[in-house]
Amino acid sequence: MGGIFLGAGLYLIWRGNFPAWWQDWMLWPLRTVTPRVTHLQGWAGVALGISILAVGFTPIVPEDIGGVLVLAAMTTYLAGVVLFVYSTYLSRRAAS
Repeated sequence: MGGIFLGAGLYLIWRGNFPAWWQDWMLWPLRTVTPRVTHLQGWAGVALGISILAVGFTPIVPEDIGGVLVLAAMTTYLAGVVLFVYSTYLSRRAAS
């Protein structure tokens, strides 16, 4: 699952816009989709993907490294949430 989020995030960063086949309901929190908003959404996806991958590796690494991975996962998850909320705010502010 983390790889999917990571790949989708990198795609959004690289392309700068959402795919044309995405329906409007899939973009419901966003009002005005600009390249900046899309890039921020992509970085949020990358952060979430890294977070999920870090948690997935914790059972197979030594305990100390697992603890560091959990802290990294929590940090990247929070960064992803902040980026998502900020990009949604920018999208709605531009529409006003």
